[in-house]
Amino acid sequence: MITYNSHTYKMKLIQKAIIKRMGKFLILHRSPKAAFFPSHWDFPGGKLEQGEDPRAGVEREVLEETGLRVTATAIAGAYDMVLRGIPHRFILYQTEGSVGDVRLSGEHTTYRCVTRKGILKLKTEPYIRIYFEKHSKGG
Repeated sequence: MITYNSHTYKMKLIQKAIIKRMGKFLILHRSPKAAFFPSHWDFPGGKLEQGEDPRAGVEREVLEETGLRVTATAIAGAYDMVLRGIPHRFILYQTEGSVGDVRLSGEHTTYRCVTRKGILKLKTEPYIRIYFEKHSKGG
């Protein structure tokens, strides 16, 4: 539980996957109808289901959103922010094994494989910029 502006909230946990192929990162373009950050670029991932293991959750979300099977290997970063008055924690996982072709779900309109420098030029969700500025200098 987190207290913010005299209200107590449960923190929403959002799991995201860093999928890197040949020096480029897989990013997805969110639908213009998305509730949060419409038309922004994002890593694949989402909310955990009740009682779900965090690594299993991010692997499930990647499969649902991209059709790719990955293994979450390590936490790459965790970033807290308040969105619409509700605390959120974004947990980013390094992944391995992204085999196959990307097949997007209806949540996203397109995808790209982009270098770090290229991502920083795009309209991304805030946690992505924080990740690259604090933890990832290469790529």
